[in-house]
Amino acid sequence: MTNQRALFWKNNMNFGAIAGLAIIIVSVLLYFLNIQENTFVAIFIYIVLIFVIIIGTKHFKDTALNGNITYGRALGTGTTISFFASVIVAFYMFVFLKFIDTDAMGKMYSIMEEKMYEQGLPDDQIDMALEMTKKFTTPFTIALGTVFSYTFWGFLFSLIISAFIRKKTNSYDAAMAEIEKENKEENK
Repeated sequence: MTNQRALFWKNNMNFGAIAGLAIIIVSVLLYFLNIQENTFVAIFIYIVLIFVIIIGTKHFKDTALNGNITYGRALGTGTTISFFASVIVAFYMFVFLKFIDTDAMGKMYSIMEEKMYEQGLPDDQIDMALEMTKKFTTPFTIALGTVFSYTFWGFLFSLIISAFIRKKTNSYDAAMAEIEKENKEENK
């Protein structure tokens, strides 16, 4: 069991790193193409996350669990992969907003202000809303929100993915396969 637990964490950290780096690469490419304020961007990034959750969970199922995985274990695997990806993306977001593109927050505030003017809000309401937004949107709070957001969405995606990846096992066959695997490892 200890070996299985170690494989669980190793698998999830590796695939979380793959997902995090893939999301960062996509974000950087879209930044240089100046495509940032678009629903397509968010959908594409979540597709990357879903793809890595599927691949990572299947990999864990095949390598550590002899092709048998319960719904709960698949859900935990997908959620943990998302968590590790979110930590990497959050670190990138913090560094990007704090040191690389320090004007990105100013651009975000300008876009918000324009949208509020388009809605016909009075100037005093716009000023108050922007002031409150500036207090609560710092690079740190955005990074923290990124961790919660990606982990939450990864959990939701994993709820669905796990239903398709899980495989009901014959507990006797699964136990015997685990014993045989442990015996092979001990004899090496």
